[in-house]
Amino acid sequence: MNKMWRSLLLSIVLVFAYVATLNAVDIRNDLRQGLNSLNAKKGDPTLCILTDATYVRVNGKTTESYVDIIQEKTGCSVGGANLLFFHRPMDYPLKIAMFRRATEECVIISYDGKEKQRKKYNLGLKAVAKPEFWIELSPPLGPDTFTIVSLSHAWAAGVPHDLLKSAEFHGHFCPAIAAGHVIAQYVTNKYPLKKAESYTWIASPPWCKDDAIQVLLHLTPGRKRFYAMPMTASQKEELTFENPAGILLISGQDKTKTKAVVFSFDWEKLRQEDKLKMALEIIPYLDRPEELVKVVKEAQVPPDIIEKLTTAETNPYKWLRLTK
Repeated sequence: MNKMWRSLLLSIVLVFAYVATLNAVDIRNDLRQGLNSLNAKKGDPTLCILTDATYVRVNGKTTESYVDIIQEKTGCSVGGANLLFFHRPMDYPLKIAMFRRATEECVIISYDGKEKQRKKYNLGLKAVAKPEFWIELSPPLGPDTFTIVSLSHAWAAGVPHDLLKSAEFHGHFCPAIAAGHVIAQYVTNKYPLKKAESYTWIASPPWCKDDAIQVLLHLTPGRKRFYAMPMTASQKEELTFENPAGILLISGQDKTKTKAVVFSFDWEKLRQEDKLKMALEIIPYLDRPEELVKVVKEAQVPPDIIEKLTTAETNPYKWLRLTK
């Protein structure tokens, strides 16, 4: 009887293990073929993997197991700074991009749990600069084009890893996400927190830079440390300064003493018109953020003004007829 139960238990364990890894097994051959197509070997230092694994689901199952398979087959890893993740909704297909810096070629693997696709692309800067590159792109690249192109070239250019983490969360690398990194750097340089102090960020108006600020300064709406306040065109016209970037609140234990710092961002210093080239042009400013970030005003603000700064003037539920 004991042998029978042990055998049954072992069978159950094996079945669960098989089910857990079934989907991951499906991509092993695609990864091998991808390396061959790129003329690369496991551990190639010019290879980078970008994927939405850990965010998406395949056949209703979470995809963290794919990460182990990717690391095993390619040698790319988080610790090696050449395994990057881009954020996607959980019902999105699994995407794995294998980019080789040496040739600027990229193999894209897409898998929705039923159908797999694999295709190689030339992502060289000259190729992506041509309008026809963006006009008609067959699967599996499709809507992920700018994400994969921008993150691949950001990694190839040696963009700092914490900026890449912001771009992962945001979904691509762009001038505004780089600007957010510059602003966050300025904040930590010029306004380092003292004991018992905390930051709150008011994104007004909100744009891509705010995702970098969330990640780098750990300020989120859920923690009530981040507020997004859109502005109308007429409200922007009323401002006495240009290029508003947001408001930083610095609070201590004494809530009656909160400092507000208003920022602007100097886009005029950036000359490139191409989004990717402009984003890369911002990188040298990470060590001298004061050349792009300007303080418009500093002021001590009382609690009643803080409440006005961080709450909507009109209850949004009112417009849905959900107020008394």
